[in-house]
Amino acid sequence: MTKIDPHFADELKKYGAKDFDACFNCGNCSAVCSHSEKNVSFPRLTVRLGVLGLKKEILSSVEPWLCYSCGDCTETCPRQAGPGQYLAAVRRYAISEYEPTGLTKLMFKSPPAFVAVTMLVAVFLGFFLFTLKPEHEVARWIFNWLPYEVIHNMGLVIFSFTGLSMVWGVLSMSIRFNRNRKKDAKSTVGFFKALWMVLSEAGTMDRYKDCDAEEDSHWRGIAWYKQPWFVHWSIMWGFIGLLAATSIDFMFKDPASNILYPSRILGTMAGLLMIFGTSQAINYRWEKVTLIYSETSPADWTFLWFLWIAGITGFWLEVSVAFGANNIINQFVLLAHTVISMELVLLFAFSKFAHAFYRPLALFFHYRNQV
Repeated sequence: MTKIDPHFADELKKYGAKDFDACFNCGNCSAVCSHSEKNVSFPRLTVRLGVLGLKKEILSSVEPWLCYSCGDCTETCPRQAGPGQYLAAVRRYAISEYEPTGLTKLMFKSPPAFVAVTMLVAVFLGFFLFTLKPEHEVARWIFNWLPYEVIHNMGLVIFSFTGLSMVWGVLSMSIRFNRNRKKDAKSTVGFFKALWMVLSEAGTMDRYKDCDAEEDSHWRGIAWYKQPWFVHWSIMWGFIGLLAATSIDFMFKDPASNILYPSRILGTMAGLLMIFGTSQAINYRWEKVTLIYSETSPADWTFLWFLWIAGITGFWLEVSVAFGANNIINQFVLLAHTVISMELVLLFAFSKFAHAFYRPLALFFHYRNQV
């Protein structure tokens, strides 16, 4: 039985949707969208589901995840219903519903709560890092207030909590999508082919490129390295490269050794990519170069600045290691770099960062649904 929620529009507006209930289903958004396929009313169908309050159908639909927020639909909507912002809000709503703890819901709906959680996590991580050097004066003061075993166990619990929340969210999304698959239709795309198509998209951003290729696009004729698809690609692969380099350092050697070590070279290249991508993304939002960049949530700003600071402080530390500098300033930079990097990982399941798992999964089901 289909259940309609007349108050669902108000709920979505708390996640950043505008006046999407002003939509009268004209189909303009589907006509201008470069990802609207034959016999598919994207994104019009998703907007209609929201207007009708069909929450279950929205959470089991891959369509909100096919959008890359180019903003063409919003700029040409005759009703100023903001379909682009609506789809972004639906993705935030979906992440908060897939994640079981309610923390994501709190952080997305309340900017003050987002700031409070972010600061509390930062303080805890700062305490945790000081305790790794028991001889430090700050560490001794902390241990007088809170025993080492308690802090250590709290750290394990928090990291496990994050990992389990992400796994739960991915499984929840997969179950919903699988139930929504057409059981009587035979897919023309097998499991491994669909997986390859997802990996190919992550490597090339071909679908994202389509958003910037229209004749009337703001980005038409602009250098490829300044276009949104490459900015997104740079941030994604820059972070992945840094995570891989950090993991290699942690597993095989002392992170303070030779900067020509392969993991350090990987980290340097990845850091350059991430700094470039985040700098461009921040600048586009600051300059409001298009309508879609003119409305950025506090969570998005925080996410980008965290990535940028993590990249900059990482290079600061690379230079310090190269010149053998070890002073109080560099120790504070190391603390800031480590806290921000760990916080990005800890809040992965509860922030915009979670779409790094959810979008590829949605694309996989989208490809598998092709008949």
